[in-house]
Amino acid sequence: MNKIIFLFLIFTILSCTKEKEINQEYGEIPNQIINVFESINNNQKFEINTSKSNTIVGKKGTILIIPENSIVNNDGDIIKGIISLEIKENFNKADYITSNLQTIHNNRILETLGMIYLTAKDKNGNKLKIADGKTIRVQIPQSRPNQDATIFLGERDQTGLIDWNIKKETEKTLVPFPIKFISKSKTVTECSDYYGITTDTIKNQYFTHYGDISDYENTLLATKEFADRYNQYCSDSLVKIYIDNLDKNLWEIDEMMVKYLIKDSIRRVNYYLKDIPPGPNGGPRTKAQIEANEWLINNTNKWSEREIKVFKYFASLRQTKIDTTKRVDISQLTELDRVLMSYDAMEFGWINVDFFYDDPKAVPIKLAIKTTKNASLTNLILEKRNVILSGIEKTTNEYWFTKNEDGYNKLPKGEKAIIISIGFDNNEFTFGEKTIIIGEKEEETIEMKPVSESELKENLNKYGS
Repeated sequence: MNKIIFLFLIFTILSCTKEKEINQEYGEIPNQIINVFESINNNQKFEINTSKSNTIVGKKGTILIIPENSIVNNDGDIIKGIISLEIKENFNKADYITSNLQTIHNNRILETLGMIYLTAKDKNGNKLKIADGKTIRVQIPQSRPNQDATIFLGERDQTGLIDWNIKKETEKTLVPFPIKFISKSKTVTECSDYYGITTDTIKNQYFTHYGDISDYENTLLATKEFADRYNQYCSDSLVKIYIDNLDKNLWEIDEMMVKYLIKDSIRRVNYYLKDIPPGPNGGPRTKAQIEANEWLINNTNKWSEREIKVFKYFASLRQTKIDTTKRVDISQLTELDRVLMSYDAMEFGWINVDFFYDDPKAVPIKLAIKTTKNASLTNLILEKRNVILSGIEKTTNEYWFTKNEDGYNKLPKGEKAIIISIGFDNNEFTFGEKTIIIGEKEEETIEMKPVSESELKENLNKYGS
């Protein structure tokens, strides 16, 4: 009997010490709040046939390229047939709040350029995985290029707060598109359709490179990355340099392009320096002529510096060659975002495009809040940035946004920020909101007022821009 009791006690202890399963999508917040969040920022659901390649485009521009036979169950068996794939796109402050997110990497503050959540389930609702040795290409739209941006993978800790604890390189291989889709100008520009490549030089007299565009299917020319380069500098010289070096990595050709641009800028500036037209009737040049020549020299220098900088940035991405295992279904695409960050996901879950927050105005700051009622989550939002921090509960109704010693403790003093607290207490929602100036006080008080479900939605929706 004593032995049985002993074994029972051991089992009880092990059960209690076993880590509880955390809701990776929302963290540890009441279901009533989750229901409100879902009504504002719900998952987008797609039914796909895993026996063939699939392309999915989210409402906010995220592209998923899913190779055939790349989804398995928990036993590792390939799923063939219809599954449900879900994506949640988080690109504004309302999204961050309603997904209970923060921008932290191992006690360093991040500034986000977009966070997404991916999951897949079979027809019975069982969670699925990406097969070993397979990847799903994830392309996340960006409002502008950022050389410091990279990919972070997130996971929630035992308190439910997310930490973007795994840093990843952006994907270097490229995905080929049908070349006539990718090379057709979508807007009116000075750039020719199909990169200026044609066999009909009579009808298409403005084309600059003789050849059949279809010959370049599944080459670097059939990628969005090359299309970006052509739209930046649409010249026959660029097309020739890349066509003549299709066996090389894209970054190697980018470096060749930098050398060409430097050499070409010297040539053009020297032309304006040396080939100076005389003044009227062979006399001295007029003031207008001198100013016009100086304008040409200065603007040629500025334009050249800008183009050289852009192609140096392209080269710094170290993009390589195409990955023919990824096939794009263009019937799902009407247009492509100007900037996409690419990552080959080996697991479902949270994926984030970020760069490290590094502001010379940031100084060590102590910032804590006290709420008049318990808050299920509380956030500090830097109004001018895509930075959101979750409050860490220290004592009852007291939450800290910075750590004194072993973590992040720097915030931009004098900058405006917003504190938002949301709770569910005695079967009613509570909400608190306050605009502060960082550094004015070490502790703020947030009054939590009862609100209806519709009022809570209204308060959150205003952060959707």
